[in-house]
Amino acid sequence: MPGRIETSPRPSRRALLAGACTLGLAACATAPPPGLMSRRRDFGLLQDDGTRVVLPPGHDAGGPWPAVVFLPATDGTAPDLYRYYAEAHAAHGGFVALLPAGSSSSSDYASGERFAATVDEWRDRVAATVAVQTARFGLDPGRIGLAGFSLGGDLAWALSLASPAAYCGAIVMGSRCGWRDGGGLSVLSFRGYRFALLRGADESSARAGGMEAARRLLDAEGIAHLFDEIPGEHVRAPPALFMSAADFVMGSGQTV
Repeated sequence: MPGRIETSPRPSRRALLAGACTLGLAACATAPPPGLMSRRRDFGLLQDDGTRVVLPPGHDAGGPWPAVVFLPATDGTAPDLYRYYAEAHAAHGGFVALLPAGSSSSSDYASGERFAATVDEWRDRVAATVAVQTARFGLDPGRIGLAGFSLGGDLAWALSLASPAAYCGAIVMGSRCGWRDGGGLSVLSFRGYRFALLRGADESSARAGGMEAARRLLDAEGIAHLFDEIPGEHVRAPPALFMSAADFVMGSGQTV
């Protein structure tokens, strides 16, 4: 599989990497390209709380099934990210896709304090979504992963550290990986957590440097991770790479 699999991190305290969440974090913003806004968002089964659940081929409620929670980029929603991978997911299968309700905006990271509140909001929202849908769709509580791009990647990284016992891994795309939590990384190491860190080869220096710092942390803590670069600047992983990364973080992919 493409990419390099390595190991990693020890934390500091719950905070952001210097400068990671100031008004200058506008580099986090990524609206979908013009023309994509009109594409469908009505994937899967709509739940009472607004979550959409997309079942893979061959799903049966008996389970247990792994699941990936998709997180929104700036000015986007979870279905906005999922639609890039919907066709590949339908063909590849392997996990239930959870698309929580809610969107994001640049105000969510207007300051370090505001981003901390955003992390808390999404931590609670995702936890509630997973709790409700686990019994309903036969999900495996030990194989719930996170996935996000740009701000969604920042959230996937932050929620991993903020709730280190809740998930098994995360696909983090185009993120500065700036969040730090006092004990999160040590717990992730103990649990065998996995990260897939993916970014554009021409990504901004802030994001490239932030992800490189995250890789050093993961190496230091001995946390398995895959790293790969994608042609372009601030770009999502192509579907084939995303599905391989999903296999990896769910424990289906190669570990050395």
